[in-house]
Amino acid sequence: MACNHNSFGWMSSWELSKAREEPIAVIAVKDLQLQVLAGADGWNQTPYSEQPALMSVFVSLRRPFKKASEDDDIAGDTIHYGLIKIAIIDAIKAYHLSCAAPDFPIELSMKSICISIISHLTKRNIVAGKKINWSSVRIMLPKSSLRGAGASLTAQMIYKEPSLEDQEAGGSRRIGHIGESCTIRLHELIVPTTIGLLPKERTMKQNVVANIEIDRWISGGDLHWDIQQIAVKTLEESSFQTLEALAEHISKNIIRHSLIPTIMKLSFSRDTWDELADDYKDVPWEETRVFRLCPIVKIKLEKPGIYIDTTPGVEMSMDIRPFCDSPYFNLWDGYKKLRLCPRPLTGTLTDWIAQEHPEELKDGTLSNLVDINRKLDGSKPDLARTPQDTKEIAAQPGEHLENPQDGESSRLDRNQKLEGSRADISKYNDTAEGIVAPPKEIPETLKFGEPSPFSDFDRKLKTLQGNITRLRKTTGEIMAKSRELNDRESSMLVEIGQKLDSFRKDLGDFQKRIQEIAIQ
Repeated sequence: MACNHNSFGWMSSWELSKAREEPIAVIAVKDLQLQVLAGADGWNQTPYSEQPALMSVFVSLRRPFKKASEDDDIAGDTIHYGLIKIAIIDAIKAYHLSCAAPDFPIELSMKSICISIISHLTKRNIVAGKKINWSSVRIMLPKSSLRGAGASLTAQMIYKEPSLEDQEAGGSRRIGHIGESCTIRLHELIVPTTIGLLPKERTMKQNVVANIEIDRWISGGDLHWDIQQIAVKTLEESSFQTLEALAEHISKNIIRHSLIPTIMKLSFSRDTWDELADDYKDVPWEETRVFRLCPIVKIKLEKPGIYIDTTPGVEMSMDIRPFCDSPYFNLWDGYKKLRLCPRPLTGTLTDWIAQEHPEELKDGTLSNLVDINRKLDGSKPDLARTPQDTKEIAAQPGEHLENPQDGESSRLDRNQKLEGSRADISKYNDTAEGIVAPPKEIPETLKFGEPSPFSDFDRKLKTLQGNITRLRKTTGEIMAKSRELNDRESSMLVEIGQKLDSFRKDLGDFQKRIQEIAIQ
């Protein structure tokens, strides 16, 4: 019954919230801390390692506890929280005994724990439609993540007041059960990533806070660990201007490389899988179990604001059921070849995807782009130091060395000293000839709906071009001043000019390579 997608009342948490009655009174036991076996912890240790868990149970009464409040005593119109606590403890003991059973060990997961708790609450008539109209069981694993506040699973059920016929029918009808939902959440993952529109936001990573929710959750085990790994890897390797684009990118990676492989494994045996068409557009999805198994992915992202009094954030939801008119239907492309990421994944997620699905990329496109991206990121520290050096030169007046010591060269005229590095600044304007313009339209090369990496590299190149242009103008202004430069200042300015020229040449080469890749 609990967390059962075959139930006639299987629904999303939003659908359940609209179907439930308004609560009259709520009895709760919150954050009861116990040690449980629930799969891998944040260190990906063996599933047989215990970890702390926080258990919470809420029950909504159908009628007010008037007699209990008037008599100031435990009466039949309320539920003593001590009974709920004892039921939780007994449920965990029974769960651990089942885990140790040699003939049929129970699966180690939050879902199995939740089922055990609901079973004990039901057997003891704590949750039954005659007295309550809604219940919620929440399990939180705070040590399941090293990057956030942990993972949780919440199971909710709604009840009607059972009729005499329902009570005689038995089963879930006996207690008036009419609907349920199951949701898994990753709480407050904090990961540094490159995000923002302003040039200064492109020079250093910022901590993004991600809250991820998988509604209509159907899987067992500790798949939340794999989802977290994909989310963290995606954030670390991404470079977007907007939270909107980043949120969709994370969601699609989770769907493609975690949820769809899991759904297909639950829906089909290998024999029936092979009978399906290879092209996802030709599969009669409505006739399969996939529709009932597909969850809803929700993600909320926040980042530091550029203003002190704001925290920018976005939220989005993706229903991944394969409707032909769904904007996310193309995520099912190549569904037979999709598989879960290794645990743990060594290397980058980007490289793993390129290795797993080379047919989706042309002639090593992604590898080339990854190489360019690493080189661009490697140039940031030197480029970031350049404004400080030019500012220092401009702020310190030079002193003429009348009698240079041995080993020191006498100060030359700045035009002689900078010969070979001083150039016409106009050629460094973004609109000047000789700068390779990016293609006007860069095609999307990733078939499964990933945002094109070309646009991101184009943004990065333009940002660096703008920075180099401004710094080149600054060095030109310094050289144009009437005062003379000392040896240290002249040498530093020569070095700056050489670095900027080198950066400029590299950017031109990168743009040419990207343009060649884009038109393949």
